[in-house]
Amino acid sequence: LRGGNARDVVEGIKVKVAAELMTDYRGLVGDNSDNLKGVPGIGEKTATQLIVKYGDLEAVLAHAHEQSPKRKENLIAAADDARQTRDLSVIETAVPMELELEDVPSLDLGPSRRAALEEIFTRFEFGSLARRLDELTSGLPPAAPVAVGIEVAPVECGPEELAMRLLDSSAPVALAVVEGRWAVCAAPPTVLAGDLGPPPALARALSRVPVICHDFKSLPHAVSAGLVPSHDTMVAGYLLEPRRRGYDLDELASDASIDVVGSEDSAVRAAALTHVIAERQVEALRREGLEPLFREVELPLVSVLADMERTGVALDTHRLGEIAHRVRDRADELRDTIWELAGGEFVIDSPKQLGHVLFETLGLPTFRKGKTGFSTDRRVLKLLESRHPIIALIGEYRELTKLDGTYLSALPLLVDDENRLHTTFNQTVAETGRLSSVNPNLQNIPVRTAIGREIRGAFIAREGYTLASFDYSQVELRILAHCSGEPTLAGAFRAGEDVHRATAAEVFGMDPADVDRQTRDRAKAVNFGIVYGISAFGLSEQLNIERDEAQAYIDTYLARYPRVQSFIDATIAAAAQDGYVTTLLGRRRPIPELLGRTVQQRNLGERLAVNTVIQGSAADIIKVAMVRAHAAIAAAGMAARMVLQIHDELLVEVPADEVTQVSAIVRDAMIGAYALDPPLEVDVGVGETWLDAKS
Repeated sequence: LRGGNARDVVEGIKVKVAAELMTDYRGLVGDNSDNLKGVPGIGEKTATQLIVKYGDLEAVLAHAHEQSPKRKENLIAAADDARQTRDLSVIETAVPMELELEDVPSLDLGPSRRAALEEIFTRFEFGSLARRLDELTSGLPPAAPVAVGIEVAPVECGPEELAMRLLDSSAPVALAVVEGRWAVCAAPPTVLAGDLGPPPALARALSRVPVICHDFKSLPHAVSAGLVPSHDTMVAGYLLEPRRRGYDLDELASDASIDVVGSEDSAVRAAALTHVIAERQVEALRREGLEPLFREVELPLVSVLADMERTGVALDTHRLGEIAHRVRDRADELRDTIWELAGGEFVIDSPKQLGHVLFETLGLPTFRKGKTGFSTDRRVLKLLESRHPIIALIGEYRELTKLDGTYLSALPLLVDDENRLHTTFNQTVAETGRLSSVNPNLQNIPVRTAIGREIRGAFIAREGYTLASFDYSQVELRILAHCSGEPTLAGAFRAGEDVHRATAAEVFGMDPADVDRQTRDRAKAVNFGIVYGISAFGLSEQLNIERDEAQAYIDTYLARYPRVQSFIDATIAAAAQDGYVTTLLGRRRPIPELLGRTVQQRNLGERLAVNTVIQGSAADIIKVAMVRAHAAIAAAGMAARMVLQIHDELLVEVPADEVTQVSAIVRDAMIGAYALDPPLEVDVGVGETWLDAKS
């Protein structure tokens, strides 16, 4: 093959271009991974059509005049780039080689080597490689994966006809909505499609059948209103492969070697792919033991999150504006004082300029220097706090300008006509299973700073309503006590003691009554440090103590709570053997870092293994609580609505006359989400603002 290699053969099959023409194809589309330019405006589909129609790159360029004006212009202007990319894509096969591959011992796939490969493939769930072992050990070249072509036959219709066709059906149908077009696939090849039109009409047509979607929450709200997905291929893909960087439908299809033939309609193609991928995922979820977590938690949560996103949370933009005005005035004061101490003006937010001022102008000691210059990150500034008064001012300035840019200036621009913010909850990002929020991110508003608390005070309830905060009490430490079976730790929770004070008494050999605030804070840092796998170095920085003292704290803690150490050791050992860890509800997370080449990678793997069991279980539990609370509120006919989830906290907007009943409903749902020992506990607060509710 001219420039042929395994990737080209596979890609040639995927895009229906002969392998010998892959370099011509590459000339048209370019190759971002190698920084090779193609022709602007020509992607995979267009390049394939042109190559199939005209033959090769030179033929395509020769027929540039037959194309649309814009494409003609691009082909002519980028002709040299395309030729260069084509030529650079050719693999030189005339290099003299004296080595014969069969003479290389390391390539011998005998019984012992095969057994080792089988063990590795099984541990890390390399299913496709395991299935190809027979080919690899037979001496035959492994066959390239061939995409399965799914035939489709689109039928144009409207919602009324769709409803009639589905009237007597109980089989799941896959729904896709793309660029104003909808398509529904009950079973390939037939795919019913039409223009979107009035969205409620489509929802009514689909109300009687199970509906499969890819990223259900991203469908137009009017379409998704009232529909409950029977499967979501994006969420299922996330459970099956939590380490993926994304779950785009086309990527899932490509990895599964699935393609659609018979239509260029994007909605039709998406519906057919969604249907076929869902069928495969159902079997995979069952095989991996993930079906209960998917069916009972993640899938119903999709509708809960969609409802929360539509509801949004009210914002007092006037109050936020007042806070912003004070913050900007204070930031200006800080800037002027910093400039005065530095001996001149400079851009404080520029690490390069700040580094020059701190380490060259002021002569402060340097702790870390990278390729781009002196480090001025938070850890470095903390080490410099006692060296010069400018350091504390820079820290405050950074905090205020970050809060201004992230929240004070940004949030008022994102409210709707009713002054409500509608964040988007990410369900398929964190490998631990935790939710996150974007556009805007409402989960990272600081609660320990005065300005952060003021910002929370700008989140309000609509008229006639109040906000209720439901916050799990030290859920991760309770999970640690449950998983480890440590009686002293569990006993403190069951007795209703202050667990950080109890830990301080255990670790530092004190009477609980003698534990002061500073000692309690140190014990708290150790408690949570164990959960997050903190090192002596990390704890020493957090508490501003020597590393030996921090290590002594950790060692004493583990000696006083021996079953915690046993739990940590057992979790790491199981992860190393299985290649993954499992949460209390069955979520899996691969931990390949445990086999890393460096000590740092392996240490990271150990921390991830322990933390995932704890934090991942906490994430699963609050998801169960959200599903239970949402259903219970609806079943009771309450007008209350969940508006935010912030890790271990739920924020609910409640009519004034429902506060008592809704508080009981949500609290019961959260406590009953999982039978922990020690049991779960929830702190409840009510107020006119988020800040009031938390207080």
